[in-house]
Amino acid sequence: MAESNSLWIVVVAGTIVLLTLALGIIVVIIFQQRRVFALQKSNLDQLAESEKRYRRLVQLSPFPLIVTVDSIIVFINDASLRLLDAASEDDLYGRSVFDFIMSDFERREDNRLVHILAQNQEVNDVKGNLEKLDGQIIDIELTAVPIIYGEKEARHIVIRDITQQERQKAELIAAKERAEQSDKLKDAFIANISHEIRTPLHIIIGYSNLITNELVGQLYPEMDSYFQAIRRGSQRLMRTVEHILNISSIQVGTFSVQPEEIRVSDRIEELVHELKSLAHKKGLLLNYKTECPAVILYADRYCIDQAVSNVIDNAIKFTKKGQVDVRVYCQDRRVCIEIADTGIGMAPEYLPKVFSVFSQEASGYTRPFDGLGLGLSLTKKYVELNRGSITVKSRKGKGSTFTLQFLAERVEEPALLDDALYPDDMPIEPLDSSPQVEGLRTVLFVEDDEETQEYMASLLAREYNLRIASTAEYAWNIMDSTTIDLVLMDLSLQGDEDGISLTKRIRRDQRFGAIPIIAVTAHAFPKDRIQSLEAGCNAYFSKPFQIEELKKSMENLLRA
Repeated sequence: MAESNSLWIVVVAGTIVLLTLALGIIVVIIFQQRRVFALQKSNLDQLAESEKRYRRLVQLSPFPLIVTVDSIIVFINDASLRLLDAASEDDLYGRSVFDFIMSDFERREDNRLVHILAQNQEVNDVKGNLEKLDGQIIDIELTAVPIIYGEKEARHIVIRDITQQERQKAELIAAKERAEQSDKLKDAFIANISHEIRTPLHIIIGYSNLITNELVGQLYPEMDSYFQAIRRGSQRLMRTVEHILNISSIQVGTFSVQPEEIRVSDRIEELVHELKSLAHKKGLLLNYKTECPAVILYADRYCIDQAVSNVIDNAIKFTKKGQVDVRVYCQDRRVCIEIADTGIGMAPEYLPKVFSVFSQEASGYTRPFDGLGLGLSLTKKYVELNRGSITVKSRKGKGSTFTLQFLAERVEEPALLDDALYPDDMPIEPLDSSPQVEGLRTVLFVEDDEETQEYMASLLAREYNLRIASTAEYAWNIMDSTTIDLVLMDLSLQGDEDGISLTKRIRRDQRFGAIPIIAVTAHAFPKDRIQSLEAGCNAYFSKPFQIEELKKSMENLLRA
């Protein structure tokens, strides 16, 4: 009996323990569930608060934002309302986004933008148009990304108004086109004015020289001075025109350079020789000395010639007595050309302006020297176009020294050098222009200006069988039917074909490949010379030119 009671007590005690454990577990579970419910509620509250903040940020964003489901507007922010000129969301909700957004090509039945937006893909910076509620159409750029909105596939569209930018872009394009057109007009004006001035000036100088040569020994001293005045005036006018045209060409960016290898000492010696007669007329000595005869310069020949000639010419003009010394020397890897005179010099306050356009130390009605003040300005530009520099030292009443510096290309071996071209004691004589072969050679002169035709005929008809053509077609017919030994080619011709094109056509024909062609033209810019030589001309002369130099070139080519 006692054992039975003990067993009962154990069973009851075990049951109580089990019930206690079960109750504890239930309490723990309930407590954990309450914590989970609390965390979930906190997360939901935070999510709601975050969504509220996001909606507020989207609503107040300065960028127009639109959410669409199947192209229907389901959300729109305040910036979009302002962009579309809508009073409230009710004016837009439920409407298709394509009631407002259209392709910029839509009027040409190209719904490219509509097609892009219909695809459930990300779209970046696509341009189009947007029509406001008041009918105004503006330019836009939009970005669209796919999102989930209310458990539905949607598109989040960001719009940017680019009307002002597009207008400014169009204005810039129009301004650029106007500037390009203006440059073309300037270029055409410069080329045309050069041709129109050089052609009659060539006639004036040519006939003046011709009459003077025909009447040698028959003119009264007064008459001889008249012709000299015509010659000086023509040369002054030609120099002025060339300076104006070149400075204009450089400023509008149409001046081009064609570098080549130049043996500096020989070329400067030639330029000094050409200007010696000008110095002798003023009773001045023009001396030349080189300390590096083998140096080679890689530069544009026209620019170097013009720069050095301008400085030497100025030195002679501003020197009343004494001498002008020209020296070529090398310093490090640079070749230096120094022109020193014993002239009037310049005041210290004027030196900073010496290379300025239209700058002259003496001005007004009493200025003692002619010129526009372009020579040194052009000289500086010529030098800088060839990666060089120019400096000046001067004292009032003591003379001036100009130094041009260029980077030397290389030094030739002394064995390759020729003797001096023009020794100091060599007399200045006219060049021999007599033919070097028996009989008369046939020369074709292609020129459309009648007065130039007559002038050149008077100069060449006694020494050559001269044929004249004013058009490319007529010139070609002559060449096709006559044996031509040399061609003098103008660039501007009547008809549809110019001298450049005709020269290229001649060079393409095997029958005429060896015939020398000399460009003789009033188009006198470096690019005209380059085009002529590239087309196939063997030499180039710009009007007005010295007839002796042309004849010498003709004879050299005929003998080759």
